[in-house]
Amino acid sequence: MSSLLYLSNQKLNLLQDNKSITVPCQAIDQYKKNLVEIQQRKEWKSKGTGAQFMGMRAEQEDTDLNFIFPADAVITSDHKLIYTAYLQEGTSINLKSLDNLQETEGLILRKNDFIVHDMAYDETKRRLALSVNGQSGYERHICILPLDANRTQYLTEGDCVDSHPMFDPRDSDQLYYDTCGLAYGDHGVAYGPKEICHLNMQTGDLETIISNVKFDFFKPKMDSLGNLYFLKRPYTASGHSSSPITSLKDILIAPFKIIRAIVGWLDFFTQRYTGESLKTTSGNNPAKKQQKSEEELFVEGNLIKAQQNLERNQKAGEKYPGMIPNTWELVKRSPSGDLSILKKGVMSFALKDDSIFYSNGKYLVELLPDQTEKLLIEDKLISKIIC
Repeated sequence: MSSLLYLSNQKLNLLQDNKSITVPCQAIDQYKKNLVEIQQRKEWKSKGTGAQFMGMRAEQEDTDLNFIFPADAVITSDHKLIYTAYLQEGTSINLKSLDNLQETEGLILRKNDFIVHDMAYDETKRRLALSVNGQSGYERHICILPLDANRTQYLTEGDCVDSHPMFDPRDSDQLYYDTCGLAYGDHGVAYGPKEICHLNMQTGDLETIISNVKFDFFKPKMDSLGNLYFLKRPYTASGHSSSPITSLKDILIAPFKIIRAIVGWLDFFTQRYTGESLKTTSGNNPAKKQQKSEEELFVEGNLIKAQQNLERNQKAGEKYPGMIPNTWELVKRSPSGDLSILKKGVMSFALKDDSIFYSNGKYLVELLPDQTEKLLIEDKLISKIIC
């Protein structure tokens, strides 16, 4: 099997001989080191006898490294690895050798004004398709970055979230991605159902490939025969409504809502990228609270009952039961438009030759052409598979 990488628990891992090796990301390690050194140089202002003499109280300024981690990666034909990293409010895209992981990395792009969430690689024209944050912070748009130029060209715009770009392996001027609309209101932002679009980058023609108001369709991938693969799950609407009767009550409790929203926002992103909750486990029954944090996880923006799903999948007799509900389906769409469900309970997947590699939140499994399965490794919450 050729190189296979995956993202899990804020780490980029390389699978070799059924063992997982953490890929060293020098850009991330150096950034974290710089932050720690800066923090240490500032400690004299709030710690020690000098600070006490000056009447300066100690402040909690611990450097937060939780939002510095690899976001996506691609593999080139010459066995190079291109990865993109969250660096707090910015992005770094770097190039490194898969044959020598300790070799010095090359810098492709460093930006402070947007964050890259997903990317795809076009080997023919040596360019990247990136899904990046818009100016509002909620929007994401697709842009193209040639590897030989430090510039980006935006392809999409508007009040939407465009994610998971993918080049057609038969014609790299054909781009597929998933998208959903945004609605802004007094109570925040609501996200519409995800649909899969096809953009002809030569003509600018845009068409919706598959959509349904009851479902999310996302993470598209295509094989060399033109079969389109994607994930399908029930759409969960988000949004709030209010009436004049409750307006006064909302005003009175607004400060408490703000505090709870801030804590909830931080907890959401911590669970989204680490699978763990910020909420304390102390109290009358810490074991019970800890169990709840293990059972409820945010996956791709959705709250799932991990332990409940695992037990249900075990009872169903699955060979490799996972944490993802069986309503999350891996679907294949033929060039003629026929749909077939290949696997249920899928969190992420990748295509390589005639095999499909998928994660169900607990295991990484290879689905062979004869529909038999081969366990590769056990690892939780594999968000992306790269091969």
